Amino acid sequence: MTYENDIPDFALLPAREAEERTIVPITKGAVYSPVQVTNIHEKPKTTITLEEDILVPDTKPDLREILLIDGKSYLSGREISMAAKSDDYLSLSGEIQLQTLYLPERQEEGCPVIPIQTRIPFKDQWHTAIAAGATVILELCIEKIEHMVINERKFRVKLTLAITAREYTDETLELFEGLAGEELQLLKEPVELSSVALRKKDSLAIKEDFYPKDELHPESILKQDLTVVENYKQSTADKVVINGFIYVSLLFTVRQDEDGWHPSDCIRQLQERVEFTQFIPIQQNGQWSGCAAAFNDHDLKVKLTQDEEGKDIFRLEGDLLTYVELYKNTEKEIIVDGYHKQKDFVCSFTEENCRTLVGSVASETSLREILAPESSGHEIERILYACADVLEAESRVEQGKIITEGQLLAKLLILAAGEENTVFAVCDALPFRVVTAMPQLCGQEIVCHKICIKELWAEKINAKQLEFNATVLVCGEVMRPTPFRMLRDPAFAEGSGCADSVPMVIYVCKNGDTLWHIAKRFKTSADVILQTNQLEDETLCGGQKLLIVK
Repeated sequence: MTYENDIPDFALLPAREAEERTIVPITKGAVYSPVQVTNIHEKPKTTITLEEDILVPDTKPDLREILLIDGKSYLSGREISMAAKSDDYLSLSGEIQLQTLYLPERQEEGCPVIPIQTRIPFKDQWHTAIAAGATVILELCIEKIEHMVINERKFRVKLTLAITAREYTDETLELFEGLAGEELQLLKEPVELSSVALRKKDSLAIKEDFYPKDELHPESILKQDLTVVENYKQSTADKVVINGFIYVSLLFTVRQDEDGWHPSDCIRQLQERVEFTQFIPIQQNGQWSGCAAAFNDHDLKVKLTQDEEGKDIFRLEGDLLTYVELYKNTEKEIIVDGYHKQKDFVCSFTEENCRTLVGSVASETSLREILAPESSGHEIERILYACADVLEAESRVEQGKIITEGQLLAKLLILAAGEENTVFAVCDALPFRVVTAMPQLCGQEIVCHKICIKELWAEKINAKQLEFNATVLVCGEVMRPTPFRMLRDPAFAEGSGCADSVPMVIYVCKNGDTLWHIAKRFKTSADVILQTNQLEDETLCGGQKLLIVK
């Protein structure tokens, strides 16, 4: 055989010139259905640095050494709604509440530790791009506190504030469903999309009394730490029910009513837990797929007072502000491809990136560490106070599990052994790891977590060692990125110049072929191919021969 003899006659015909196609947009008869989605984006973390000189009040003794300094940060506005895009700056304002404990220059009768409470207001601008019409939810925390004693009446603090933000953009998408009066062959894929259906905030009045143990008579509060922890939440058609605990830790002094007390004996720590249940009404009824909650305890304070019988008590009082977000998942069948058996159907596609709420998680772990504060040069007589802050943490998804790792900064006040009225501080960073099983995870999920310290305590082992214990709770929402294609601009092409279709053909399958794409190529349907070839399912393999009948 020669090359020329092997060429069939029809292949020697000159190629037909492709005719110009006229695209006729479909303006009538196109059917669309709306679906509400919320695009969520995390903004990169930014930091703000503040410096402030703090004066020792005239009523307090001269400062010799700072033992502990910590605090909380609060934003004036947590939610920012952008009705229209004006500029790329967000105005930030709020307050830092610092609690400082120091040792005086000269120890006089009474408590060896002196407290200072400081409020530092701040304002700043954050340069970040915000989409038009988006809602931004801000979170603020103190990342680092540095201090320097300037003189006996003044010290300087340098605060590093970490700001994170989530941008929510609500959008109504018009999903193409088909053409009235035209029999389109459509390929659909199910997609579950989430939207933030409702945001609401609500306050709950808190009033709870604590009685000091051992019949002690409290004199003053040196330091107070409050932590609000979610226990469980439930969303119904008309309300959200949130149950939680407020963990209260107090460092206080007691009156020395008995002779022979050492001044350091007047320092005590009290830890209590207050349970609350909040019912948040919802005006618009609905079926909710999930709920996220956040708390603001800015108005909550513990004060020293007396009960009706004249006994000295501690009273936790104020309003707890709770923010809730209600999510709604919608399952839709999205058209990802289509064709017409007789006409040349054309369209375009756009890529959309949304998120789907997978669920909420809550898990905890116990942390136990042996600390040996040798660098202080003191031995341990008694542990006066223990507290901790979350330094850093990150969550990742691995093999059906959420792994959260981070560090706690443990802070303790200790009475030195054999040294009259000497108090020293110990600070140590301790690692923690929390593992939460969630088998339905695929590995691409995004975990938005909140980490709380539920309980902590410290015990003396011997003069050189102590044991620090804490319970770390991780709560969060798990969301899965959901990219999908949307069919746009449906139209028919006229004058396509297509060759006359043959009524019957044998097609040899290639690896990766699907019935849909074969049917689209020959302008038939998958059902016709199945029936013609007596196939039980749509599974194809390379080399398989199919009879295609128009």
